Amino acid sequence: MKTKKRIRVKYSPIFEKQLKELREVIKEKDSKFHKQLLKAIEREKDYLLINPHRGIQVPKDRMPKEYIGKYGVTNLWKVNLPDYWRMVYTIVGNELEIVSILLEFMDHKEYDKLFRYRKK
Repeated sequence: MKTKKRIRVKYSPIFEKQLKELREVIKEKDSKFHKQLLKAIEREKDYLLINPHRGIQVPKDRMPKEYIGKYGVTNLWKVNLPDYWRMVYTIVGNELEIVSILLEFMDHKEYDKLFRYRKK
């Protein structure tokens, strides 16, 4: 009999720091965009609890060396957020569970630089 794997979502220390800073900006500035961004991140986190493969898989040759060195990632996924922001995560697991680890979120310019995409 096949048992269903448990699905979890965890945050990297960088992601936790970014979320904390985003919430502080919302408190200070009451920014509509920042509220929308936080809501989208929380919504995507909930979706990943249903389907960890929801995002778009990043080709192995595009995976930043920083993520490979820092987190030991063997796979990388991205989710599009409002206003061309991106959320990046990896998936790990075993026979009992699947864990999506949210690594960080960034604007499109930062994403293009990190993933070595050039402007046309």
